[in-house]
Amino acid sequence: MNVLRNRHVLVAALVAPLLALLAYFGSAYLLGERPQKAMEGQSYPLVEKPNCRWESGACGLVNNDFELELTLQNRAGDRVVFRLESVVALDGVLLGVAHDGDDGSTTPQPMQAEGGDGSVWIAEVAVPDPGSDRIRLAASSAGVLYYGDASTAFMGGTR
Repeated sequence: MNVLRNRHVLVAALVAPLLALLAYFGSAYLLGERPQKAMEGQSYPLVEKPNCRWESGACGLVNNDFELELTLQNRAGDRVVFRLESVVALDGVLLGVAHDGDDGSTTPQPMQAEGGDGSVWIAEVAVPDPGSDRIRLAASSAGVLYYGDASTAFMGGTR
């Protein structure tokens, strides 16, 4: 008897993958974590996107629907201007550069709003060492604090 001619085997071969997909997505829907709205007065971490880890010219930081894009605007001597764009209006932004081996005592400086809507911010800092220094950032929007840490590898050869 040929196994492929048996209708029970054929039905099982067709139905089993469908049941597996249904079980996978059904359990994710029923047991998965639901995104929650940011609560005023709370702080939430930002995760760096992969483009921060290579010479892309931009670094993205994200937490659910809150997204920041940090780019290098220009360089003059030993100073560099960072430009931060946000999908939502920000109340304020602090930016600091932590040098390799820093114990966390780096003092952040406030970024300046560019334009009136609060979605674009700029700051001038000393040129960081791409790859070894880290950018530490804190942004406030509607009473919610978002903080993140990103590599400077995206800057490429700015030195």
